[in-house]
Amino acid sequence: MKRALILSVVIAAGAGALVLANTNLSLDAKNTLTPVDQVPTKDQIDTVLGSNALTSLASIATDPDSTPDAISVRLRAIHALAKYCASTPCAAGDLAHQSVASVITMTRDAATGSDVLILRAGIETLGAMRVASDATSLQLLLNHPSRDIRAATARALRDLCNTQAIPPLRARYSVELTDQVKLAISEALRILGQCSANQ
Repeated sequence: MKRALILSVVIAAGAGALVLANTNLSLDAKNTLTPVDQVPTKDQIDTVLGSNALTSLASIATDPDSTPDAISVRLRAIHALAKYCASTPCAAGDLAHQSVASVITMTRDAATGSDVLILRAGIETLGAMRVASDATSLQLLLNHPSRDIRAATARALRDLCNTQAIPPLRARYSVELTDQVKLAISEALRILGQCSANQ
């Protein structure tokens, strides 16, 4: 069976389990990680994934399974990883951060389809983790073919509050044709200007 078809609901001993590559998820875990109308709290995730929550989330986030259920769970796992940093801001060596950075590396060339959604989730999560050194790798995504990725990147650079992002943001603004992205870049530059004044 192809890897893309590995995701299935397995009935065992009267209980359903979502199989996502090497990660078995109970139906409670699946239900916690798939709602579209609310973001699960860390306590909710810990309840369904137990003491291995961080390791499970990291495994789910980096799983390339592209079936619809897997993508839905994967998006939630990527966003949830921001809640599992050992410190605030997150440390570059933290497993949560490394997992999200890996997601971006895996999907950075995606131009269409679900991988663009995964890439966007990774970018948004890196912004929330606030590791200043991520500015360098994120700047490369300001020239991505997807306007949603460019806008998400501008917002993530804003959240990092690393003023080294100002020149590449200005350079992108000067050639950007999409209003959505220009607005995100303008806001990022305004916030980064405040970060600069506070340093």
